[in-house]
Amino acid sequence: MLRVLKLRHQDVNHPHRDTAAEYRLLADFARREGLRIEWLDGVEPAELARRLRRGEADLLIADLAPDVAAGSGLAAGLAMGSYRHVVYGRGDIAAHDPRDLEGLRVAVNLSSPLWPYLNELAAVRPMSVVVLPDNTSREALLAGIGTDAWDAAVVSARAGENPAAAMPRVHPLFELSAGNLARWRFAPQHTALRARLDAYLLRSHAGVTAPPQVALGDLDAIGKRHVLRVITRVDPHNYFVRNGRPAGFEYELIRLYARRHGLSVEFLVGESDQQILEWLRRGMGDIVATRVNADAVRVDPALAQSRSYFHSASVVLHRSGPRLLGIDDLSGRRVAVLGNSVQHRTLGDLVAAGLAVETVVFAPDTPLPALARRLEQGELDAVVVDAHAVNALREDFPGISAGASLPGSYRYAWTVRTANTRLRASIDGFLERQFRKESYNVLAARYFDKPGSARFTRFERISPYDNLIRRYAEASDFDWRLIAAQMYYESRFNPRAESVTGARGLMQLQPRTAVAMGVANPFDPEAGIRGGIGYLKRMRQRFPGNIAPRDRTWFALAAYNIGYQRVERARRRAAAQGLDPTRWFGHVEQVMRQLAREDRRVKWGQTVAYVRAIRSLYSTYNRLQDTLTAGLEPRDVVRVDRGHS
Repeated sequence: MLRVLKLRHQDVNHPHRDTAAEYRLLADFARREGLRIEWLDGVEPAELARRLRRGEADLLIADLAPDVAAGSGLAAGLAMGSYRHVVYGRGDIAAHDPRDLEGLRVAVNLSSPLWPYLNELAAVRPMSVVVLPDNTSREALLAGIGTDAWDAAVVSARAGENPAAAMPRVHPLFELSAGNLARWRFAPQHTALRARLDAYLLRSHAGVTAPPQVALGDLDAIGKRHVLRVITRVDPHNYFVRNGRPAGFEYELIRLYARRHGLSVEFLVGESDQQILEWLRRGMGDIVATRVNADAVRVDPALAQSRSYFHSASVVLHRSGPRLLGIDDLSGRRVAVLGNSVQHRTLGDLVAAGLAVETVVFAPDTPLPALARRLEQGELDAVVVDAHAVNALREDFPGISAGASLPGSYRYAWTVRTANTRLRASIDGFLERQFRKESYNVLAARYFDKPGSARFTRFERISPYDNLIRRYAEASDFDWRLIAAQMYYESRFNPRAESVTGARGLMQLQPRTAVAMGVANPFDPEAGIRGGIGYLKRMRQRFPGNIAPRDRTWFALAAYNIGYQRVERARRRAAAQGLDPTRWFGHVEQVMRQLAREDRRVKWGQTVAYVRAIRSLYSTYNRLQDTLTAGLEPRDVVRVDRGHS
């Protein structure tokens, strides 16, 4: 049992923290450790600290007031990020420090760690402290200023964040405390638990808590970011990983489009139509480049689809004999599909509409010939496959025939937000031109003419060096899949790789770096991996402890690519501009882009693209196993040994 203390309305009272991600981290840690979590709620932070000291729990995940934290005797884990307590008020109020609050009505949430301080302050500087219920949001606190319900409010915010930016009557007055660190707290005797959780956070934080950033701009805004954010799903023809390398028809087509506009691409892997379309609506991506239900898009005024750019159908294969020409002919039969494929979703739609079939779901990485063999041998009555696989399967298995095509709404088209008219017009023009080009036909032939050309990489194997990566990554508290993604972009898994600047081996160590890390021969895979991971760890250790493990990983990767001192220069400028120097994406990364425009002698822009590319591929690796079985109950999934297919 892992007993965790939290505020009753944790998410409402910690708007400066990614509380959903913290829950996921704890749940994942508990699962790995074979523990069950017991969540224990409280109303205010000092109460939680007292209960933890009394031994009622193992850790707490709420913010404490600075004086409570200092005198609590509780051990602190790694920083999850920094924040500040800020007093906001009306524009006509001139208040520069706590003494100026005298005579004002000051609102604070009951769960704020600072409401006891305000009560103490009111005893010497008479003011009206308006203590609001613990489920009062930060937005409601600030809105009350605008409606004159109170004069000022105390809220928490991240560095560089202004939660009242859209409220013209509300302005920040002064900071009550700055440089606070969001930390998990442990009872002093729980040193082993704290050590294990800290190591887990260093290793897993980047993968578990990398929420997509929200941006709703059209093509011009995408151009300013220089990044096209593409929402997709793992699919055996359109987006998959083969020997650690991303591949697929839509993957390559979207890269052609991005190159035409001078953009790098970041992929976000989703699981279901519902999730994918919701991500797009909220602005977590710019384009959906995977087949989603066109009917769902058509009735949604917020979404629109491009022109179609390819055609395929879901075809029923059956044993030779009476042909299954109609949908009703499937009734009562044992019908197989690959899990999470378009065929799976199409058949699911028909079953939901009343078709009575026994659906047999095979693991998504099952080779189609394995299904065809089972069909020919009579273990299945029918298999639903992509139309482009039919001819090759019939050549290899003469005992099967093609029957009906299933009606479906999963067309090849990219989906965008309706408001992004320039982006949609640009996509339509690009797709229309591609129809006339040989490159389009080459891509279509590569991924659809041979049913065996598309292969998932099984989660356990990404590169030929996985065992070495695992050994050295885990010893340095890195997720091995992150290192694999970095290695792919450094060397494409080629141990003999050598750059024009002299970088060598799988991890592209410069000669001086190799010497510093004790690597005599960077071309030796084990030595190169050991040295590269050791150097990345050294970079991570150089950044201060107020940076969350997730961002420390991105900063370390940036320093690996461009050097520690240049990253520090960008962090200093970020702080000077009011951005958060402890966060990479959207903050220090933004400064790097500015520097790229000012100083072309240094490859600032290359570093931005490098970190984003690694995060994108790491996200795919990290989600691959979950995506292959997303929404599937293990008991319902049939697995086939690839060695006997």
